[in-house]
Amino acid sequence: MRNTEWLDENEIVTVINRLRMQYSDDPINIISYNSIGYVCGLEAIAGFYDDDILKLAAVICRSVIQGHPLQDGNKRFGMCLATYFLELNNVRVTADDDDYVAVALRIAKGEADLEAVYQWFRDNTAISTPTVRSNDGSSLS
Repeated sequence: MRNTEWLDENEIVTVINRLRMQYSDDPINIISYNSIGYVCGLEAIAGFYDDDILKLAAVICRSVIQGHPLQDGNKRFGMCLATYFLELNNVRVTADDDDYVAVALRIAKGEADLEAVYQWFRDNTAISTPTVRSNDGSSLS
């Protein structure tokens, strides 16, 4: 089994806070912890997804977008959280902004099942150079 870096509740809240700062005009507030709790618990069931980083990113993304844990910004949050998870595991998303938005909209409309989201990540990611992170999760140069 690979050594997977997992998301915890503090990291998820950090991503939410970054979105709040970036989109200060939107009401980005948590209204449901169900999908956030599910994402935090993925470590326990990762074997069900064959410990596949891209499949887990697809589960994170789809669970958040369709689970609607936020008052607003669920598509952004789902995509950002999946991207952050991949970055923690030295995988970067290579899609341009239009493709990134398009897949989020397809997920929100129910037009992309888990397999389609997984395939999108397979087609739009690459292995990256490992990043050294400080204790607070920020990158170190």
